[in-house]
Amino acid sequence: MASINVRIEEDEKQAIVDVIKTIQGQVIAVNAIAKKAGFNPNRTRFIIEDLLEEGRIVRKVAKQFNEKYVRYCYEIPKGGSK
Repeated sequence: MASINVRIEEDEKQAIVDVIKTIQGQVIAVNAIAKKAGFNPNRTRFIIEDLLEEGRIVRKVAKQFNEKYVRYCYEIPKGGSK
């Protein structure tokens, strides 16, 4: 199976972290985060996944209607981010 590698720059990650700092704890769609940062929503999903793996942001379940319909909020963990 083919593998896709998406290269994500540090300035892109920092832009998403800055947006998350402004919306700290609010339930918001990835699409809305992308618009605030000026990125494509699909690219934003990859950036958020990288930030989650690095521990620079935390994703919490805000509303769960069923196992596939879940709304999240994003936060900067205690101790901050780079």
